[in-house]
Amino acid sequence: MPPDGGSDVPPGGHTAASTALERVACMLCGREDEEPLFTKDGFQIVRCRGCGLVYVNPRLTVDALAALYHGQAISPTAYYVRTERQDEKSFAARLRLLERHHPPGSLLDLGCGTGAFSAVARARGWQTTGLDVNAQSIARCHQRGLDAICDVFPSRALAGRSFDVIVMNDFIEHLPDSGAALSAAAELLGPSGVLFIATPDIGSLMARLTGQRWLHLKPNEHLVYFDRRTIEALLTGRGFHVEYLHSVGRVRNLAVALEKVRAYGELPSRLARALVPRWLAERVNVPLNPGDEMAVVARRTC
Repeated sequence: MPPDGGSDVPPGGHTAASTALERVACMLCGREDEEPLFTKDGFQIVRCRGCGLVYVNPRLTVDALAALYHGQAISPTAYYVRTERQDEKSFAARLRLLERHHPPGSLLDLGCGTGAFSAVARARGWQTTGLDVNAQSIARCHQRGLDAICDVFPSRALAGRSFDVIVMNDFIEHLPDSGAALSAAAELLGPSGVLFIATPDIGSLMARLTGQRWLHLKPNEHLVYFDRRTIEALLTGRGFHVEYLHSVGRVRNLAVALEKVRAYGELPSRLARALVPRWLAERVNVPLNPGDEMAVVARRTC
């Protein structure tokens, strides 16, 4: 659904007020027994008392979410165009990790956004197909000569196709039903096909230290928050075996990094921006890994 790197959009956005909401059961275990954790931007973030999964409840309806994506109110294309060079560096590192588990072949890039991951993969010998709900992002993919489909996932446009690898960069946390998406992904993978996921880790030290201020808490678009235990449980229940599960970083220019500091307070952000000229901040790339995002490589077992 969202473009690549959806976790990195600067803080802000729409609240739950005057927007269509729906109550849901726990996507992982099906129970309707949760305890409140946080309230942010008018949304409640809860933890299931049965399995420990953290999710937004009530949350925006599918139609309300679609309107925000199509209106560029969340996961805006312009932001990802701005960060393409840094994203390509991040994704080159992730591809090197992925290639330790599968050599270049056919690859489905879900939530492909403006095509940064697909472009890097194609240059490394992969045959890529992207899919994203954002029409502007797909237009950018086509400008880059990439094969990309504008649709939600699962998509009828993929019926009958098979892929060696499916990639979900900053994607699964946006889905109304992550379990159904993983089942659909398993159907599209060839025998012993590999799934790569990058998603925020709510069990990380950074998430626990910052609590409600954690920058990945964006309940108008991030509907579910996994930790290492719940993501592995979800994958195992959908016919996957987890081969790799560790924290993952990314490259950002200094200007974007300083914008992200705003999640933890306006004063340190203002001081940092005052000390570093904008023109310089836009040109300096920095590797970031606060340990609050995880990369998962899982193989289809059946």
